[in-house]
Amino acid sequence: MSFVYNKAAEELNNGTIDLLNDTIKTMLVTSQYTAARTDLVVDAGGANDPVDAEINVTGYTRGWGGSGRKDLTGKGVVVDQAGNRAEFSAGNLTWTALGTGATIAAMLIIKEGVSNDTTSRLIAYLDVTNTPTNGGDVSFTFNSDGIIQFSTV
Repeated sequence: MSFVYNKAAEELNNGTIDLLNDTIKTMLVTSQYTAARTDLVVDAGGANDPVDAEINVTGYTRGWGGSGRKDLTGKGVVVDQAGNRAEFSAGNLTWTALGTGATIAAMLIIKEGVSNDTTSRLIAYLDVTNTPTNGGDVSFTFNSDGIIQFSTV
């Protein structure tokens, strides 16, 4: 199940997180990470932190500042009047030639911290179809109704 983390919802509403102007990144994790809406940061120092479950294959440099974490580009927010919501969207993503050995279970949307993952805010957990890495490219196409939907009802 995909969701927005509780603290991120607060920070999106009070302006601490600005989806359009902040650098917003993605990270890929295995099913080793059991997500909870109350999780705060990528590395809280525990055994079930997202950083511990980040995929670890050739072609994906994991960790804070790692090139495996892709920036969201082409970001936008539009109003869906009929759906009573605003929708945050961004361009689709492709990771090239990811080595074998991992199964991607989720994509996390994060605001990377200033100097390490202890301040990298978790924004959204996107459940994906389990995707094994096999040396080929891995692409994700975001929902045409937005990555995150902000309901007004």
